[in-house]
Amino acid sequence: MRIIAYLAGVVLLGALLAPLLFWAGNALAAGGTFRFLGEVSFQRYFNRAVLLAAVVLLWPTVRSLRVGSWRDLGLEPDEHWRAHLSTGLVIGAGLVALMALFYVPLGFYRWKGDLPWSRLPSVALSAIVVALLEEGLFRGGIFGLFRRTLGPFTALFWVTAIFAIVHFLKPDEEFVIQDVHWLSGFALLPRVFHQFTEPMSVLAGFTTIFVLGWVLGYATLRTRSLWLAIGLHAGVVFVKMSFAKFTKREALSLPWVGPELQIGLVPVGVLALGGVLIWIWLRHENPTTRR
Repeated sequence: MRIIAYLAGVVLLGALLAPLLFWAGNALAAGGTFRFLGEVSFQRYFNRAVLLAAVVLLWPTVRSLRVGSWRDLGLEPDEHWRAHLSTGLVIGAGLVALMALFYVPLGFYRWKGDLPWSRLPSVALSAIVVALLEEGLFRGGIFGLFRRTLGPFTALFWVTAIFAIVHFLKPDEEFVIQDVHWLSGFALLPRVFHQFTEPMSVLAGFTTIFVLGWVLGYATLRTRSLWLAIGLHAGVVFVKMSFAKFTKREALSLPWVGPELQIGLVPVGVLALGGVLIWIWLRHENPTTRR
C-alpha cells in the first residue's frame, strides 16, 4: 500500500514541480546561462519533474518501511565495480552503436552536414546522471522494496513493468500549453496516456523499454550491485542521445524501426542480445551466478 501511495505521490509532486523547473530553466536561459533550456518544451520539464519527485520521495518511503541500509535492499559492496561498470558500458554502447550505424546505409537516418562534436561532453554527462538516478531509484530503491515481500523474479517483473510504464507515459508533444501556471502540470496528466491508444507504439516502444528494464534488473539481481546496470544504462543513453544529435530521421518501418532509435522490434532484439551477453559474461566471471 505504501508503494502505491509513493507512486501516486510521485505523479502529484511531479505535476507541482514541473512549472517551477520550467520557470527556473527559462530564467537561466534568459540570463545567458544554459540558453538551450529556453528551447525545451514544458512536456520535457514535466518528465524531469516526475523523475525528481521520484528521487525526493524515495528516501521517506524507504525509511517508513524501516530500511536501514543498502543491504536491506538486497545490495552488497562490489569489489569488482570497475569491471562491472566498464563491461556494462561496452555492451550497452557497443550494441546500440552497431545498430545505429546500420540504420544509416539502410536509409532510416542520414548524417547531418555539420556534426556537433562539441556536444559530446554534455551528452556524456547527461547519460551518466540519468543512469545514476534511474538505477538508484528503480533497481536500487523500488526493486529492493519489492524484493522484501516478493520473490526475486516476481519483483523483477513488477519493477520492470513500472519502469516501462513510467518511461512510456510521456505527455503529447502536440498539446501546447501557451501560458505555464501553477496547475499546468495537472493539465498534462490526461495527455500522458496518449501512446497507449496506438497499438504499434505500444508494441514498438513499450516492449523495448520493458526488455531494457529486465536486463538492467537481471544484472542487479545477479551482481547484487548497481554498477553493471549503471554502465549498461549509461552506454545505451549516451549512444541514443549522441545519435540524435548527429543524424536526422529519414524513414521508419513500424513495428521494426520507430521514430526514435530506441523504438522498434529491432532494438528489442539488440537489447535482448545484450542480456544474453551479460548472462554469458557473469557465468564465466563467477560460478555462483549460474542460474
